[in-house]
Amino acid sequence: MPQVFSTRIFFCFLVSAAVCMVAEIVECAVFTKLDASFRVLRRTTQGLYVGTLIFCVFMIVIYVYAKLMTGRVVSKSIIAFLTIPAIISFFTIIFGKIYYTRNASGEYYSYGVAVLICYLVGFFYIAFSLVLTFIHRHRLRREEFKAIVLGLILWVVFSFFQFFFHGYQVSSVAVMLMALVLFLYLENPNEYYEKALPNVRNDEAFKVTLIDMFGYKKHFFIASVIFTGRTSVLSGEDRQHLISLQADISNMISQDVGIDAYLSAWNTLSFVVVDPEKVEALMSIVANYKDDSSNYKLTYAVLEIPKCTQNVDEALQILSYVSGEYVYTQAAPYLVINKTIVDKMVYRNSVEDVVRQAVIDKAFDVYYQPILSVTEGRFTSTEALVRLRRPQTENYISPEDFIPIAEKCGLIKDIDDLVFEKVCSFIAKENLSSYGVKTVEVNLSGHEVVDKQTYARLMNKMEKYHIPPKFINFEITETAYINNDDAFKENVQRLKEMGSTFSMDDFGSGYSNLLELLKMDYKLVKMDKEFVWNCLDKSKPENMRMLEYSISFLKDYGLHILAEGVETVEQAEILVEKGVEYLQGFYYSRPIPEDEYIEFLKAQKGDRQ
Repeated sequence: MPQVFSTRIFFCFLVSAAVCMVAEIVECAVFTKLDASFRVLRRTTQGLYVGTLIFCVFMIVIYVYAKLMTGRVVSKSIIAFLTIPAIISFFTIIFGKIYYTRNASGEYYSYGVAVLICYLVGFFYIAFSLVLTFIHRHRLRREEFKAIVLGLILWVVFSFFQFFFHGYQVSSVAVMLMALVLFLYLENPNEYYEKALPNVRNDEAFKVTLIDMFGYKKHFFIASVIFTGRTSVLSGEDRQHLISLQADISNMISQDVGIDAYLSAWNTLSFVVVDPEKVEALMSIVANYKDDSSNYKLTYAVLEIPKCTQNVDEALQILSYVSGEYVYTQAAPYLVINKTIVDKMVYRNSVEDVVRQAVIDKAFDVYYQPILSVTEGRFTSTEALVRLRRPQTENYISPEDFIPIAEKCGLIKDIDDLVFEKVCSFIAKENLSSYGVKTVEVNLSGHEVVDKQTYARLMNKMEKYHIPPKFINFEITETAYINNDDAFKENVQRLKEMGSTFSMDDFGSGYSNLLELLKMDYKLVKMDKEFVWNCLDKSKPENMRMLEYSISFLKDYGLHILAEGVETVEQAEILVEKGVEYLQGFYYSRPIPEDEYIEFLKAQKGDRQ
């Protein structure tokens, strides 16, 4: 079980319950097998039984209080207050007078002021627990609330039964039922362990442990081992290898350092550490771990509490951000999470909020960047680019920031859909073909291109605005890894049959490679601006050979070539000389809004007022 305060109290309750049941058995044996001459033994065994029973009830009220105070500071004064009735009952058992007699059936039972006081203390604890649970029920999950109330009510029923029907010993049944209910609904260890990873606790156990640790308001560390592979899309074999790797690491750390692991995310083992020396020991194990057959990189990250955050929810957000996104931007095997990283997470989350609201409000703008046809000497095509403005400001969020976040949140298809709707509406409204525009290039994300419904959605919009499919050229962006070739090929083939064309975006970077060229029949290849700039770098004249080779190869393969990032006339002249057919970049125009783009086209046509 997670070593949280309430769980430790539950364990103490189980131990005291076991002792109580043994004491009851011994008491019954003494009263039924020995005569009245063993008065001292009778008193001793009964005192032990009643004392352990009171202690069981005391443990339950402390357990309920601990559950309700999860993530909060446990008040020592309240614990002291709750201890007073138990102490009174213990003194009563030791020094008070207890009388014995038999009922009509011959069963022994005890009576007297001391017995009455013990019953009252027990009823007080149960009643106090019930009242506390109802007052603070909002702090519990529904199943937790029901389990605690059910167990307490059963205990009340059996206690009253024993109080009014002398000679019937049913208190052990009440204790057993309480333990069973709490175990099944609140303290079942199976609910806190990963099925595929023996002895590794799951993310729910991790959250419970952190909530408890934050409640102590003490200094501690969260050390994480993050496993990063080539892609987050895992095959069955990849998954098994990752599980084996995680099990190996967790076993080593458990044996060598004595700290148990939590699977806080699918690719992250986390450890809650109080001793700074153990943080160093963990790092040493990760640094020296060797697995030649592994395709995974291990990154060791440390989050110091409360230095970086004093809030458990924010701590979980930080860990999720680091293991889910930030770690992929880092090459170092060690990572100390600091304020800079936390600030990046806060910015990332603020962008996500803007993106989500923009999807609801359809608040994305579409800008257009003209593309020069070298052969015709005119801007015969343009690329539609999505832009996102922060609410109530004139500041735009970079697509390099919000597109990956949209993909991560599953919103990229909604954005693609909104953008395509606006593009089709703009083409129809302004009659772009009358300005000599032959093609509008629209980005189609890897997430959307593998969606079986994409073809129907795109065609419906083109038909709605009477846009000929040949007027649209789709750029397959590789920011999302395409992992469903069948759906991808089907969507592409059907759109091609209708007349649309496709271009490979960002050739020379990311996932764009020769294998992608073989997968489908692209019409156009867009050379990434970084690739173009590196090839044109005067300090590295040998890079020009790569540009020449790439252009020659692509043309021999029957592809048209567009160069992005053209910023000077010198760059344009060299690219044209080498055989590039289309040019795009700030030298000709930045991405501009719809009205400015129309003015640009009018100027080209020569009929601007």
